Amino acid sequence: MTASSTALVTWALKPYITELHVLKYKDELEGSIPLMVQTMTFWAQPRTRLVFAEQLSPATLPMTSWIVEDASESLKELAKDILKQINDGRKKNRVTLAGKGDLFYAHTQGPVSAEMQKILQAAPSQ
Repeated sequence: MTASSTALVTWALKPYITELHVLKYKDELEGSIPLMVQTMTFWAQPRTRLVFAEQLSPATLPMTSWIVEDASESLKELAKDILKQINDGRKKNRVTLAGKGDLFYAHTQGPVSAEMQKILQAAPSQ
């Protein structure tokens, strides 16, 4: 019973964002907001992904704020450059580009930082 309830809780909280950072990148992003989003895997290991705010659409599933839409070709090219810089020298915990259908849950009720307000304006959640 304990293992199954732990598995259920882990599965339900998998999209929960434990860390979210706005990346400061070149000025040539033309309104794109690159985000580093950390969640947990099923085995409670950190999983960090790169996503752009314009890829995020409101999600309708419980315990989710956003669903990731497929990145445009120009964003994929930009992501390659960003990921190359981030992952340079890393052997473990490499950052990947968030894929279409990935889910994220951000706790946005109550006071949020100015940085989070900027993200919410660019990618409204439910």
